[in-house]
Amino acid sequence: MCEVITYSRLDLCDSVIFDLDGTLCDTIGDIERSLVDTFSRCDYPLPDMKRLRVGPPLAVMIEELLGGNVDRTFVDKIAAEYRENYETSDYGISPLYCGVFELLLKLKSTGKKLAVATLKREASTLRLVKRREIAAFFDTIFCCDTSGKMYTKDQMLAEIISQLNINPANTIFFGDSVSDIAAGKKNGIATIAVLFGYGDPTDLIASKPDYICNNYIDLLQS
Repeated sequence: MCEVITYSRLDLCDSVIFDLDGTLCDTIGDIERSLVDTFSRCDYPLPDMKRLRVGPPLAVMIEELLGGNVDRTFVDKIAAEYRENYETSDYGISPLYCGVFELLLKLKSTGKKLAVATLKREASTLRLVKRREIAAFFDTIFCCDTSGKMYTKDQMLAEIISQLNINPANTIFFGDSVSDIAAGKKNGIATIAVLFGYGDPTDLIASKPDYICNNYIDLLQS
């Protein structure tokens, strides 16, 4: 079993990077609502929402939701309609996980550099973090389409390291997916698997993160 992260270990870092969906915010409510609205507007039968897996790129998420083997043109149409719907949302059902605000406040007050690396697009990401009143905590927020390019998660981490001039050896990354853990490892960053997010805990532990986090309240008290 991986070691549970403690705040004393976190305090040794100079920089902390967070994934967004399933790590800082429980966004599935607004994502599902926008998908339901999108399929309705496209006059398409509502898929089985139990197949919804938050975390992969949007096209992959939609393909999985539709059961695979679907026309890419149709996937692109659904994706475009979804973005239009989701990016104008007020994100009323995308709360912060318990303890997130307090953790960010504590980390920032000790002078650490903080960043977000997310596969969400910039428009929805910035609206969401502003709505949740956490935007000011971050030195940079890096999205899949930042600067008009398309980035993978490991490329985002590399860009954050470069932009903030941080030492990967003194940095730690919170994420809730196997791909998050892989991206952190590729960049020489210590990784924390968030077990309360959208990733499968068994798969996350099997990916061999450096630490696990069961919840932020316990982390703050450790």
